[in-house]
Amino acid sequence: MFWNISSIIPLSAFAAYSLLLSIVIWRNPDTKPARIFILYLASMVIWSLGSFLMHLDPPLGTPLFWNRFMVVGAFAMPIIFYSFVRSFLEIRKQKIWLYLGAVLYVSLFTANAMGHFAKEAYVSEGVFYYEYELGIAVYFAGVSWFFFVGLAAFNLIQSYRKVKDSFYRNRLKYLLLGILIMAAGIVTNLTKLGKYPLDISLNVINALLLTYVILKYKLLDINIIIRKGFVYFTLTAIIASVYLFTIFILERLLRGVVSISLIAVLMAIGIALIFQPLRDFLQRWIDRLFFREKFDYYQILREFTQKMVTILDLDNLANSTVNTIGKTMQTDKVAILLTNKKEFNLKGSLGLDKSFASSFKLERDNPLLAYMAKKREILARGNIDIIPQLKGLWESKIRELEMLEAELFIPLITKDNLIGIIILGKKLSEDSYSEEEYALLSTVAQEASVAFENARLYGEIEEAKIKLQNWGEELERKVKEKTEELEHSQALVLQSEKLAGLGQLAAGVAHEIRNPLGIIATSMYYLNEILPEKRKEVKKHFHIVESEIDRCQTIINNLLEFSRTSNIEVEPVDINTLLNMTLSLVEKELFGHDIRLIKKMESVPKIKANLDEIKQVFLNLILNATQAMPKGGELRIITSGHNDKVRIKITDTGMGISKENLDKIFNPFFTTKEPGEGTGLGLAFVHTIIERYGGTIRVESEKGKGTTFIIELSVL
Repeated sequence: MFWNISSIIPLSAFAAYSLLLSIVIWRNPDTKPARIFILYLASMVIWSLGSFLMHLDPPLGTPLFWNRFMVVGAFAMPIIFYSFVRSFLEIRKQKIWLYLGAVLYVSLFTANAMGHFAKEAYVSEGVFYYEYELGIAVYFAGVSWFFFVGLAAFNLIQSYRKVKDSFYRNRLKYLLLGILIMAAGIVTNLTKLGKYPLDISLNVINALLLTYVILKYKLLDINIIIRKGFVYFTLTAIIASVYLFTIFILERLLRGVVSISLIAVLMAIGIALIFQPLRDFLQRWIDRLFFREKFDYYQILREFTQKMVTILDLDNLANSTVNTIGKTMQTDKVAILLTNKKEFNLKGSLGLDKSFASSFKLERDNPLLAYMAKKREILARGNIDIIPQLKGLWESKIRELEMLEAELFIPLITKDNLIGIIILGKKLSEDSYSEEEYALLSTVAQEASVAFENARLYGEIEEAKIKLQNWGEELERKVKEKTEELEHSQALVLQSEKLAGLGQLAAGVAHEIRNPLGIIATSMYYLNEILPEKRKEVKKHFHIVESEIDRCQTIINNLLEFSRTSNIEVEPVDINTLLNMTLSLVEKELFGHDIRLIKKMESVPKIKANLDEIKQVFLNLILNATQAMPKGGELRIITSGHNDKVRIKITDTGMGISKENLDKIFNPFFTTKEPGEGTGLGLAFVHTIIERYGGTIRVESEKGKGTTFIIELSVL
């Protein structure tokens, strides 16, 4: 067996391919490109293993056997790579090339097994020698290799020219770079380097690139490579120097006292303890030294992330978040969508048109929301066209996302629920977001989720406190209102009891006065008959006495009417008809006092009452209104229906009633008229009649502006 560079290179490639194959399988690939990539890695495992054993020349098998074994993988690689590119680009047409590739592979496999490629292969003094039969099979193999790799490159270039998304274009660049690396490996076989299996080594680099694209769907960032590489290079150099120097010194000082192996073990333990703190320190130092601006921005974002949980106002938190992320990520478009249980609305935005921002929303059944709620990871805009679950995204929503110029969608998750999304636009530099920025934004999203949930709960608590305060004020108002109603009802009860007592008193007084008054009237009639030649002065006094007797008789009749409790005859009464009838009686009175009448009568149900009594009620109120407008004015009569009640409003624009008299106007014998002009029983009579039929009457008045009486009576 010959262990040299020719055998070590394919062995290293075999180990790398085997490791990559294990990683891809372990990641449980669920996409077609990933599954085809497994076949690609398997073909490269066969290729590198055969090359290793061919150059090693082990006792098991001959170099010629292992050469033919190697070619089995080498022939399959370009065809599988082309199939991978088709699947990656989702090409559905031109399947004829896959069928042709399968036929070619079977043909080449058969020709290889029959010995139509390598005639002889052996290792002499560690150098591998081979002799190929330059027949049609060899030419077919070379043409098929370049054809399928070239066809894959052609499809990638076409897709690169069509796609506008920078993220997706960068991934295509990596695939094209991989093809160039493979081509470079094949070219080495045509030079003096062909005796070394460099083609396999270069294919390992291609496989690494493809593995990264398949498993991560993200791009390498050259800054990260430089930073991480510099960190670990510096760290390794420091640790190695310190380790070797310390070992050297201690070995000199403690020779014969402590075993050098024990010193090495203790040093290894010490290095393990200081490795992570030292690495973090070096990372910060290199960031400050070489990436100062980005370091400062990231530091601002980290500090804001720690403070954001203290911001409890939702609007303030949203605006602060979009502004800070926009500044640190160097993008001029940032938006935050938060859920309101029905949909996701824009809560804060940077760089968006106000009219668009105010109307933008995502319905809860949007496939994008369902995907992010399930995956809980940052989604790049370029992946929307690739991920099967998002291919059903509506055209209108895709256009809206394009108006947002969205590049990244960052989910906000709390208690296993998607509560919002942070949307980032393209960077001002038009660079892609790096993997480090993905990690930083994921951390920000975790803290923002808690902060927004806290702010939402705080807002709900504040809103509940305001509602509770409003409810308390409303309850206090209603208690006050009901208390006033109760006091008014109690006053009405007292008034009714007072009126009842007065009614009984009035009935007794009326009966007692009517008898002597009748005697006086009879005597006057008699005297008038026996004194036909009475003097003029005496006659005048006779007329005065007769007039006063009639007035007393009227008062007595009113008192008896006021106190009457006996059953009276009731009938259905049309309020509008009765009002018109009453108004016709006072029409001349209104005209004579220059009073304008306004009627607004709705069609209302009938009530059950005594027609004459209700007519007297209306007549009293209308005459009172007329007397309150000696210089003219306006009388409004309005009828309407309210909750099984008939409402009558009689309004005048007269002198009005003072506040101190409003509570007295329904008291018997209360009047503001001059002595001899009124008895004070008119409104008391009105009040008694209305209450007799289960109705209500109330008054609204303002001194100098007029008075309104409002009557409500139950319908039949």
